[in-house]
Amino acid sequence: MARILLLLGLLLSLVPFTGKAQLFFETETVEQAKVKVFNVDTPEQADLLVFFVNTKPEVTKIGLWMEVETEPEAQALIIFVDDEKLADIKICIVEDITQAGWRNEAKKGLLNLDTPKQP
Repeated sequence: MARILLLLGLLLSLVPFTGKAQLFFETETVEQAKVKVFNVDTPEQADLLVFFVNTKPEVTKIGLWMEVETEPEAQALIIFVDDEKLADIKICIVEDITQAGWRNEAKKGLLNLDTPKQP
C-alpha cells in the first residue's frame, strides 16, 4: 500500500489546489500523524470511501484523496495502521469516483478540509 501511495505522490502536478477534498501527507511515525487510517475490504465497513487521484485538478470533492510531497501542502497528516483497533478512521478504496464520500459523517471532524498551506 505504501508503494502505491508513494507512486501517487510522485505523479503530483504543479497546478494550484482548487477543490475541497483531501490532500494528505503520510507520516513516518504514528506520533507525527494527526489521523490513523485503516484500509477495510468492503464499503460497508468504512467510514469514508476513498478514490485516489493523480493530479490536483481532479481533487474536487470529499473522498478524493491525493498524496502530496511535503507536509505543508497537506490538509491531513495520516499514517496507515495495520490494526483496525488503532485506527481513528476506516477507509475503503473504491474503483468508481462517484462512490467517494462519507459513510459515517460522525468522523468528519477528524479530517481538516481547510485550504492547505503552501510551501
